[in-house]
Amino acid sequence: MIRNGIIVAAALCASLAAAPLSATAASPSAPGGWQRVGSGLQGGVSGIALVEGAPAGPGLADAVVVRDNKGDRESRLATVRLRPGQAPAVAELPWLGVLPADLEALDAVPGRPGHYIALASRGEAYHVVVADGRATAEKDPVAVPGRQDGDNYESFALHRARSGRTFAVWATRGSGAQQAVVHAASVRVGPDGLSFGTVSARQEFAVPFPDQDEVRHISDLKVLDDGTVLVSSASDPNVNDGPFASAVYDAGRLTVNRANDAVLRMKPRHTLTPLSRFTRQDNRKIEAIAFLPGRLGLWGTDDENFGGSVTFERVG
Repeated sequence: MIRNGIIVAAALCASLAAAPLSATAASPSAPGGWQRVGSGLQGGVSGIALVEGAPAGPGLADAVVVRDNKGDRESRLATVRLRPGQAPAVAELPWLGVLPADLEALDAVPGRPGHYIALASRGEAYHVVVADGRATAEKDPVAVPGRQDGDNYESFALHRARSGRTFAVWATRGSGAQQAVVHAASVRVGPDGLSFGTVSARQEFAVPFPDQDEVRHISDLKVLDDGTVLVSSASDPNVNDGPFASAVYDAGRLTVNRANDAVLRMKPRHTLTPLSRFTRQDNRKIEAIAFLPGRLGLWGTDDENFGGSVTFERVG
């Protein structure tokens, strides 16, 4: 986000299946196309996760979104209810616990409804419980393993393997000639808090499009049930009115070896073809993705002055 903010740590802040994908994308399929879920610089969608067990389908989803705000009275997290033919129902939730700055990604903890991991741009992971109309950060944030000074993260995903072990995948966003770096490690979310294992996979990644302005090679990622790694990329001229451009890719695969460690196989740039593509004329900066059954994507944007919007799009 292109503005200054106040970074505050506070105890309490009241603030507002899995089939292979092809490279053919249809037009956004939700009634009305893009739907606004936040206004202005404070209303962008920087990360999104589906509510486990909630109904999902074309135009239909319950989701939790994070906003990359920094001020002490600015929203960090909201719930979004999407129904066909209806305007989105958005509720900004008060945040309890250590107050993060610049949340950039979110995913649901598999098998634990209401539990989420949110990642801030500097690599701090927050275990968040959404219940009773509020978001509660459990314990203190935990740094992702291998974090270095100057790293800038915009993506985070959780994947539960057939063995029952859960893995986290996250990436630096990259910038222009600097490729994104994707990491994978085991993760535990339990009564004792959030903890990561040692990074078992690390791989660079870059996209062919967008190819103008400041290209963020990975603005978000999710891992599908079959291990497919879905990635969004975006370009930003560092002007709050854009124009922005974005794409979504089938970027590679996460597998688990015999030692029960994560293995990443990211695709080379020259082999990538967008599943979905938004040009500078579209002026959309996708920073959040989720995937519903039936090859249905849910994209969220942080369009700066134009706020945040979501759309459904069938791919494949």
